[in-house]
Amino acid sequence: METRINSIWMIVFLLWFSSEYSIAQVGINTRTPSTAASLHLEALNVTTMDYGGFKMPVVTEAQQASIPVASTNNDDDGLMVFVNDPGTGKQCWEIYDAFAQMWRSIYCFNCSGEVLYAEDFNSYVDNTGITGDSASNGDYPGGVSQWTLTSFQSYGSSVPDIPGTLLDDEDYALVIGGQLECRDTNGSLLFETTPFSISGYSGVTISVDVSESGTMEYDDTMHLNDFECGDNFSDYVDISYSFDGGSTFTEVPNFSGGGNGDHTLIAEIIGTTTVTHTVTGVSASDMIVRIQLQTWAGSEYYFIDNLEVTCN
Repeated sequence: METRINSIWMIVFLLWFSSEYSIAQVGINTRTPSTAASLHLEALNVTTMDYGGFKMPVVTEAQQASIPVASTNNDDDGLMVFVNDPGTGKQCWEIYDAFAQMWRSIYCFNCSGEVLYAEDFNSYVDNTGITGDSASNGDYPGGVSQWTLTSFQSYGSSVPDIPGTLLDDEDYALVIGGQLECRDTNGSLLFETTPFSISGYSGVTISVDVSESGTMEYDDTMHLNDFECGDNFSDYVDISYSFDGGSTFTEVPNFSGGGNGDHTLIAEIIGTTTVTHTVTGVSASDMIVRIQLQTWAGSEYYFIDNLEVTCN
């Protein structure tokens, strides 16, 4: 009986002890934790006289995505991990923002040129894309996951529509010979990447090769906007980008003097122009790049190739 009573008192003591310390400060390597801290860590282990640090959980991006953070409340606000992913090259200390329901990078190691998005059009069969006769050609759309193509209802319209201004099978945006070839679009045509992750990087650089064939023209006086710009005359290419699914896209203007204030490139392009544009001070999780272009004759072609976005 005495042994049983002692056991009961021991259980009561342990419950009392754990309840007392569950509402007090916790100190590791210290007997006098700060009253302002719920958890106080000292670097010096007085037993071994060695110094140590705080090691947070280390995960890959896929493992991070599988963390079951709450979606109906803010309980996980402030959750922290260190992302070290050999596959993507990402090395970032990140904290969970429960209000925005997204991970935010606190600090990332210096970028070493990791490729965040790349499209060289070499993985598709010829004639992949859209024409005035069909919105489904070659691998498009079922076998294409990195981008979409859109024509518009009519000249001056911003309403997506296929075939829209593409009038027949001779008007097209098709992958031919490992590049995207755009012929006689009769108004704006849009290439758009699917969203890709830039999480953890404060700067990105866009690079894309643009060339043309034919007699390209442009008249500044005929420009009203990107959809009403030189009916049956003006030819141009615009490169733009957006962060975190934003509806507002920022256009790269007048690249290297080959465009103007309204367009990245206009009229004749000598050889292949590699458009590059660097954006700094970025705080976003994902990005979209657009290429909008316009040609007006069966003898006029724009060629797009080697689109790449790297960290900066």
